[in-house]
Amino acid sequence: MNSLWPSRNAPSEPPPASKASVDVADTGIADMPQDDDSSRSKTPSAPARPGLQRNHPSAPPPPLVPQPPPPNQPLYNNMPGNGPNNAQNGGPQPPQDSLSLAQLRRIVAEFPRTEPIAYDYVYADMAPVEEEIDEWFVYNFWQWVRLNTAQRNFYAEWAAVFDDEPAWDRTDEEERREFVKTVLRDVRSTDAARRSGTIGALTYLVLGRWMESVDEPVLPSLKDTKVKSAATPSQLAAMKAGVELLAECGGIPVVWEAFRKGFEPFWSDDTQQIQAANLQGPQDELMNLITIMYMCIQETLSDPFGLPSVRSELLALEPNLLHFMLHATAKLRWDEAMVLPHPQVFLLFWKCILLVFGGSEDIAKAKKATAENKHDSKDKDVITASPLDYHVFRQEVTSKYPAYIPPQLPIKLESEQTSLLPQIPIHPNRSNGIIQAAPIPSGGASILHQPVHIATPAPSPPPSPGVGGKGGKKQNYQTNQNFPFMYPPLDASSNGAGGKGQSGLQDLLVGRKWEGSDVPASILEAGELFSKRVRMSRATRQLWEEREKFLKFERGYEPEDDDIIDELDLSSLTLEEKEELGLVKPKHEEDREPKVDLGPRPSKVDSRTRARLEAVEDFYDEALPHLQSLVMVLIRAIVAIASHLMVQPQTGQPPGPVNGGMGAGRGKDAPNGAAAAFKNNEILSPTDEQIDAARSREISAKAVTGSLVMLLKWLKVSHVLKFEYLTQLLLDANYIPLVLKLFALHDVQQVVETKSDRMEHSFFYFCNIRAGANPNPAAFTTFEEDMESDEDEAAPPPIKFHRPPPEDSGSGSESEEDGQDDHKPAGEGGPGINTSSTGSTRPEVDELGYPVNPLPKEPITDFSRRNFFTLINYLRVTQKICKGKAHRNLLLVHYKSSNILRKSLKVPQQELRLYTLKLFKNQVPYCGRKWRQSNMRVITAVYLHCRPELRDEWLAGSDVDTEVDQALPLEQALRSLTHWFNVRRYPDKMAPEQRAALRDEQDFFIRELEKLDFGWAEVGGGEGDSVAGEWDHEGF
Repeated sequence: MNSLWPSRNAPSEPPPASKASVDVADTGIADMPQDDDSSRSKTPSAPARPGLQRNHPSAPPPPLVPQPPPPNQPLYNNMPGNGPNNAQNGGPQPPQDSLSLAQLRRIVAEFPRTEPIAYDYVYADMAPVEEEIDEWFVYNFWQWVRLNTAQRNFYAEWAAVFDDEPAWDRTDEEERREFVKTVLRDVRSTDAARRSGTIGALTYLVLGRWMESVDEPVLPSLKDTKVKSAATPSQLAAMKAGVELLAECGGIPVVWEAFRKGFEPFWSDDTQQIQAANLQGPQDELMNLITIMYMCIQETLSDPFGLPSVRSELLALEPNLLHFMLHATAKLRWDEAMVLPHPQVFLLFWKCILLVFGGSEDIAKAKKATAENKHDSKDKDVITASPLDYHVFRQEVTSKYPAYIPPQLPIKLESEQTSLLPQIPIHPNRSNGIIQAAPIPSGGASILHQPVHIATPAPSPPPSPGVGGKGGKKQNYQTNQNFPFMYPPLDASSNGAGGKGQSGLQDLLVGRKWEGSDVPASILEAGELFSKRVRMSRATRQLWEEREKFLKFERGYEPEDDDIIDELDLSSLTLEEKEELGLVKPKHEEDREPKVDLGPRPSKVDSRTRARLEAVEDFYDEALPHLQSLVMVLIRAIVAIASHLMVQPQTGQPPGPVNGGMGAGRGKDAPNGAAAAFKNNEILSPTDEQIDAARSREISAKAVTGSLVMLLKWLKVSHVLKFEYLTQLLLDANYIPLVLKLFALHDVQQVVETKSDRMEHSFFYFCNIRAGANPNPAAFTTFEEDMESDEDEAAPPPIKFHRPPPEDSGSGSESEEDGQDDHKPAGEGGPGINTSSTGSTRPEVDELGYPVNPLPKEPITDFSRRNFFTLINYLRVTQKICKGKAHRNLLLVHYKSSNILRKSLKVPQQELRLYTLKLFKNQVPYCGRKWRQSNMRVITAVYLHCRPELRDEWLAGSDVDTEVDQALPLEQALRSLTHWFNVRRYPDKMAPEQRAALRDEQDFFIRELEKLDFGWAEVGGGEGDSVAGEWDHEGF
């Protein structure tokens, strides 16, 4: 009969008859009887039973080709058993290397196929440099005024240095350096006007000098969805050259000093009372300085090996670049008037993290360099287990087989429940009455106290039927799995121990005795396999070491005393007095705890990774007092999005994009908002303001989530308790319910397709227009004239990017063609939403990832990459907060997150689906059986896409009730350990009253012994004169 499983590689020629056994082994269907085939075979019979031939039909199958073969010729005429038949029938002999149609179809079906990609998006730390620079600038009229002012300042400074005003390209490198050095001298000027002019000239330099660098300005088509930016390669090269020139002339430290001074007017106490008109000058100056620093950092990140000098100068700034941005971002907590540009501060803070710490590639290198085992890698398809999982396995096996001695653990975990795992509690019988029922021992208690007769393994008889002929409640009689295996295999000494009974007669009849081990071989094999797959992670080792130190401190263990003179009572002296008298023993270098944990092989860690880990350590030391304020500022940016989504339907505006995009319809005035503003004497139309506000919120969310992901990953690489402290702050700031609210208010698919970027308002589009690609040159001539007009007149009109539409909307096909994509009714995705080219049929998949609608033949390019990045980061941060924490996963269950997160599974994007499935995997153990039955497709998707573990009990947990009861105590214990770690390692950054409280707690033993009139001389000869010496030396 035909094989149900097709072969992996269909043979192109018949296998030899002597290798039939090999084919049988390959097919995996050996030792199957085949009477008919063996009788029809013409091969001589062998001593052994012939194996099943591959692709050997038991009966001729129906023809699959349009022209069937002759009736006496079988379909597969190239099989060894059919050769004589072909010769006898006189049929044509095909060549030996021919393939039948069925074999060809099988080969094509088994050929690996690449799954179609719905969206042309790959998750990365940053977008391309032109997109990142475009996101830096807002859609605000006053920004274009500031950029034009910077351009005029540059040419004014250029004319002051060179009388003949030569072009930039006609000067040599030495003259350009002299010009930049001349401009940098006036950056420190006390004259605000002079200082602002020079800063504007430097801004124009690092932005690529668009008037000279854009040689052939060409405006891209606004309808081409594949074009992401209007940037030209010549301007991008000029930006890089300008940043490099600024660094060569020593301008980065000068700009950095002015940058720090630019924040001072906004950090004073009376800033909120100052009128906005008085802050316009400092705001423009600060914005130019922030732009210069951002361009230096962005160009360095885009080409780290091409600008090594710029990177070294940025990292050598004093004070540290990231430390200052940390303080600047944390102080936004008190900026209620929004006088500072919050999106730009968030972006600069995010890029500073990427510059100082590094991106995902650097994180992977740091993990590999500091790994506990250099051969361990997640890239290998090896299922591993943690030491705690192996410890649970050891306890379960040894409880059933006491004679079994499993392999040892990497950490010293003993079987008497002295481990990180909670002890199995003895819960009383839960009753709703006032008088509680008598306690019943749980399954984890000793078997000697169980009311079960352990001598008879047979179940007890069922109870008698009740009164009235009704049977009682049916009971399930199952073997208690907590019992040990009471009856090991019998040996020769069994008669002397207790008698074999009738088993002795069986031994005589069989004539064989058991001579193996008392433990089954399967258990021994399982223990060996489990022990070989145990991997001690860096986080587990760090957590275990801190736990051991905490237990020693809690129990009053003291190290060797540091006092030199033991005969004197030095307990009343402070640490400073002991140091002045020279009575403190200097600690050896090997006894001191290293500042940075470099793993088990510190000598093998390269200098660059070591510098990054030291930078993370210095950042945490600096950020510890301000980390809570930083988290609140970052969370507030996410709250702004949720608040806008909740308030938007109540304002009476049409429901725009769910991401906080444009609310009102763009209509015909949308592409020509500048012309409408010119007619109405307004700066910006309400539609443009909504676009700018929605885009600013999206950019803020992108920078905030990117910063959180990088901080969490780097802090975990440094030390696991630093990572846990940041996750605790995020949990306390209600990050989980906030993100779930965002996903509940969002239509995830619509958010992905929502684009708030308008290329006609972008920075590079502006540069191309200023360089000569203006579709309406008259508008810019009048703009320049208006800039030089009287200050008392009305504000100048904005730049016109399009010709005004004709009065008759019915005539003029050009206006209709330009705005046809923007005149969609609210039912087709909302007004002002740019959807993908697929129209109403969005690419959608089910829970398992199978397409619901036909996927596009080519990947979609018209979507929001920024929203994709933000949505994935939301899920990644949530996963890092909840992973392995029962208390936090129970919060997900409490908030009914499964119904909210299910919408994310419909989007065919790998990372978005992966982290959604991980969040499902976290909460599945705590969901009921009914939920699991109705969500089996989601559970199957988790099995298919999430990395498994050797002891994976997320679907059917062994003791879920115990985990739920111990969830809150474990969360409290982790917080206590984290707080103790911060106080011990960073005493200067913690509150003085907390240090005093810990010192009083440590002196509790001294006070108790003094009450008992206990003297140290009786036991140690005065060795304990200074009990609190350790804390004194630790800085407490």
